[in-house]
Amino acid sequence: MPDTSHFLNLPDDVLAYLLDLTPMGDMESVSKTCKQLETICGLVRAPYLYELNQEGLEYNAASASPTVSFSQALASLRCRENRWRTMRPLASSCRSTLNKSHFTSYFQNIALYVSRQVASTVIHGDTVEHSTYQGQIDEVTRLHAADVLQDLLVLLRMHIGSGLSYLCFLSLRGMSPHSAAASAKRVLLTGISPIAYFSAPLHAHGVRILGPWCALLTTNPSSKRLEAPVNTLLLCNWKTNALFKLAGIHPDKIDDFNYINSRTLAVIHRASSPPQLILRLYDVTLPNHLSSSGCVRLHSSLRLPRIEDQVSISLSRMMLPRALQEQVLQSDQCPVEVFSPNSGIMALSIPLAMGVEKAQLEIAIDVAMLLSIARANDISDCTMPWSEWGPKISRVFLIKAEGDVEPLQDVEGYRIAFSTNVDCSDSRTRISEDHPRPAAFILDFNPASIRWARQEEKAGRGLRGALVTEPSVLRPGRLLAEEAVSSLPYTRTMLEGYTPQHQIRLSRDEVVYPANPAQGSPLHNVYSFA
Repeated sequence: MPDTSHFLNLPDDVLAYLLDLTPMGDMESVSKTCKQLETICGLVRAPYLYELNQEGLEYNAASASPTVSFSQALASLRCRENRWRTMRPLASSCRSTLNKSHFTSYFQNIALYVSRQVASTVIHGDTVEHSTYQGQIDEVTRLHAADVLQDLLVLLRMHIGSGLSYLCFLSLRGMSPHSAAASAKRVLLTGISPIAYFSAPLHAHGVRILGPWCALLTTNPSSKRLEAPVNTLLLCNWKTNALFKLAGIHPDKIDDFNYINSRTLAVIHRASSPPQLILRLYDVTLPNHLSSSGCVRLHSSLRLPRIEDQVSISLSRMMLPRALQEQVLQSDQCPVEVFSPNSGIMALSIPLAMGVEKAQLEIAIDVAMLLSIARANDISDCTMPWSEWGPKISRVFLIKAEGDVEPLQDVEGYRIAFSTNVDCSDSRTRISEDHPRPAAFILDFNPASIRWARQEEKAGRGLRGALVTEPSVLRPGRLLAEEAVSSLPYTRTMLEGYTPQHQIRLSRDEVVYPANPAQGSPLHNVYSFA
């Protein structure tokens, strides 16, 4: 008589039921024991992976939770996304913040602020704690730019006396939300000036972090008067202190740049003849054990909507989702889903002015669609006009600029924090005043959110915000020289209590934005959707 007491002799549906109750980490271990369990574990894992894919997220098996099962993770993910779509927070609280400094990021209950001369971290606990780094002794420096990779803050600073620039690396790894552990000594200096001072005043266009690489795009004036300036990509490995200089960047003037993924660099160039803005994508090979030097090659040139010749264009900005990389989880932490570097939204902000008239041209571009166009068209030798690539994969807004507030606030995944003036005639915004007023919104371009919103409307349940699917058309006029059609669908949800003098920051599970207190120092609302 055959032995039927073995675990594997149970029916597959019973095994699937049992494994569905098993913590994710344990199930990943079980899946490696035999082909039968590998197949069943794959079936148990499939709904969660499908939902992650719909949200543009990736699953990292190495950081699987030791306590949460896949069914629990799936329910939590769906609950979190539904809260985002309805903007009904799980928790909300007001917390005091620093004043007169730049709100750089917010993650894991730590709000990071960077001022011109001091990098500060504010820890939100029962009491507010401050930790600051003032620079080297007897040295006065000025901040050029900053970027954050999870808990590493990279500052590009300049020595005021000599004008020479250097990189400063600050680790936030030791920071803790508990006041007993939060003190200035908890900001650990991991490295200062690992590549020493740059030998000449550095004209750098920001600083970007990609894994262990710190990237600066610099412009060096040509030694000969008639020659174009030379744009160079500087790569510094903050782990090994190695420095590489890569040529191959187009000589046109640079406004901003960012990495789309580990192989693709996006740069906003400003051509001078004729005046126009061009989005160029470069193939970048980072130095590794196969290529010790690395290289840069122009892959695609895409023209942005053409601006009238008499309109002046200020420095344009580019924002891409911040990707969590090199994640180190403790045994009691749940896995954090990571946005794929090939998904999400690229947001461009272009300030325009003609006389006293000022406006902001804001462009949201689907990264996955952009990369698919780039893969299908290797057009390094010519420039693709906006009409051939922009309308299907973007959404364009032309906003009248008022005050010093940037309409484009932050980007995380497929969501954009966005501010503008709203008209009381727009009933969807629930504005009751008799005149336009500043308001902030979350624009969600996630395909899963669009499908959800369509289902809600079809069922007659309605939305807290608005679903926008019809194409928008910006006609040629005083600012634009050509028609700009865009049709990327999105949902729009209004934030309450927006104060236009401050900034909004998004994270995977939270939106942090200013409240409008009756008196006292500014406050922030922290809405958690985890």
